[in-house]
Formats: sequence, C-alpha cells, structure tokens
Amino acid sequence: MKYLMLVLLFFTGTVQAQSLSESSRSVRARGMGGVLIPFVNNAEAVFYNPAALGKTAALDITLMNLIGGANEFTIDSLSEIQDIDVNDSSTFNQFFGKRIWAQASAKAAISIANLSFGYLNDAEVSTVLHNPAFPQFETYFRNDSAVYLGGAVALGPQSYLGMSVKRVNRWGGATQELGLSTISDANNIEDIGDSFDNRGQGYGLDVAVMTELPSPFKPTFAVVWEDVGSTAFTKTDGLEAPPRIEQNLSFGAGISMDLPGLDWQLGMETRHLLQSDIEIGKKLYFGTEVSLPMIDLRAGYSQGYLTYGAGVNFLILHLDAVSYAEETGVYPGQSGDRRYMVSLSIDLSFDANFNFTDNTGKKRKLKQRR
Repeated sequence: MKYLMLVLLFFTGTVQAQSLSESSRSVRARGMGGVLIPFVNNAEAVFYNPAALGKTAALDITLMNLIGGANEFTIDSLSEIQDIDVNDSSTFNQFFGKRIWAQASAKAAISIANLSFGYLNDAEVSTVLHNPAFPQFETYFRNDSAVYLGGAVALGPQSYLGMSVKRVNRWGGATQELGLSTISDANNIEDIGDSFDNRGQGYGLDVAVMTELPSPFKPTFAVVWEDVGSTAFTKTDGLEAPPRIEQNLSFGAGISMDLPGLDWQLGMETRHLLQSDIEIGKKLYFGTEVSLPMIDLRAGYSQGYLTYGAGVNFLILHLDAVSYAEETGVYPGQSGDRRYMVSLSIDLSFDANFNFTDNTGKKRKLKQRR
C-alpha cells in the first residue's frame, strides 16, 4: 500500500472519459471555479479554446507546465498508510469507503501567427477499499498522452473561429476490482497498470468561436465544442478499446478590467450542454481573479463548492496552488471530494518586433496575466 501512495503522489504522466481539457484543466482555472475558456490567451489555448489562438502574441511558448495533486484524505492519511499490514486486515478498517486519489499532468505548447502545436500527458489514479468480508480496491486508472495542432482565423474585429485536431493515446480509462496483494505488492505504476491492459489510439476534433465586444470591461463570449461527435479509440493492446471521450459543448463569458495597480477578471462557464443526464448544478462554474504586480488571488464556485487559489509570478516563472472540491455524487453538495493541486510553469511571449511581452501583447512588466 505504501508503494501505491508513492506512485499516486509522484507519478507524472494523461485523460478520462470526459474531455481532455477538462480533466487537465489548469490550476489557475480551478482556482477560479473551473472558469477558463473566456480568459485563456496563450499557446495553451490549443487545448481549451482554439479560437483564442487569434489573440495570442506573435510567438508564445509554454515551455513547461507541470501539475500535481491529491485529495484531502490521501494527504491526511500518509502516516497511517505506512502502518498498514497486508496480512492484518484490521489495519485497513479506517480506509473502507474512503477515496484515495491523485492526478498529475505535463503540458507544453508553442504558437506562431495564430497556429499552435501542443503536447499533453495526463494521469489519474483513484481507489476505494470496500467489501469488508472480502476486501478489494475499486480502482480507476487512466493515462493519456495527446498531441494537438490548432489554429484560428479572424471573423471580424476581435472575433475568431478556431479548430484543433488531436491524436490521443489512452491506457486504461475504466474501473476494475483489485485485490489487496495486487496493490500492496506494487513497486511502480507499471505494476498497477498491468491490471489495466486495454490501450487505444483515437483522433478528435475541437471547434470554437469567440468574440470580445468593444468596451472598457472587455466582455468576452466563447463557445467551445470539444470532441465533436465523440472521440473513439481503436484498440492497440488488451482485450478491448478504452472508453470513448464524449463530446462536450461549453459556453463561457467573462469581463476584464485594467485598474490602477491591478487587473480584475470575472467569468462563468457552463459545460456538458449536450448531456441531459447531468444535473444542471454540476454544469455551472463561476470565478474571479485579482492580479497584483506579482501575486494573483482567485476564488470561485464549482459544482456547489467554493474554490480558493493563488499564484506567484516572476517574469517567465509561475507557481500556482488551489483548493477545490470535485462532486463525486449525482447532484451538487452530495459527496464533495476536497482536492489540492500545485503547478509550475514557464511561459515566454514575444510581439511582432520580437520584444518580450506578457500574454496580452503588452511590453513585459512585473504584472503577469496568463
């Protein structure tokens, strides 16, 4: 069991049956309640909202974006996990019905003249111990790696149409029952992954439109249709192909203000508009961000829970952290799982004259807005 925890906390590697951009959403966005598509305007737009590539600098590079996270129970129980004895089932008692969860991702992207290329690798592991009479771990494992190619064209002043095509390699993506010995004897992530031998490759398409109205508040509206028609996988290994990624239609809106000494953004998103079986409260996200010269403060409301986040910016280096909750039940407020994430990123932007800029195209200053 202790080896599993090391894997959960330190493995970086993929995406789930939801859209890739949702499962790998940035720490900044999670701090804002999950709101992202109205505000993304750097090379990473290829993952989330390709229409926003029309607003990127002449050359924008996300050299590195590393994200790691775990849920509250995993963090609080590290010492107890070290005392587990696989031969003494009583040492597992406090873990029955408790979810152990961790996720990690790595991203990189580059955009030149409204065209962008990106790479995303996102991994997730979740396990719940149940059935006291015959203890087993209900375990979910997924590892996706994807390459993106996207671009945007202008439809009018501050209005853009964007498109991204992607190739996704998926490992796992479904839930299985694993015995105590399988988990306790694991020395690395491959040992657990061997129980999830289904692998596949799929191709997907994302389409987006967005517009920014002429106003001091810069009201922005965006519609993003990810995995148009759903992204299915062709089996490359195992008994069957991994589950498909369902299509996801989202709408986002936001306003931005440049104030003396700070910037302020306020926005909302609604996702999964085509899925009538998802409760409406789980589709709504609200958030805000106040950007000071070197510090960003964030808050939001996601699936019935408050989110809190902060970031520290120094030129090209950004460190972000967030506390948020994921609703694992059917409706908001039913069964929230409190989670924590941190990220480290390095971003570079240059204007048409190759001057160093921030991601709004202005000359670089201490204030950073991503």
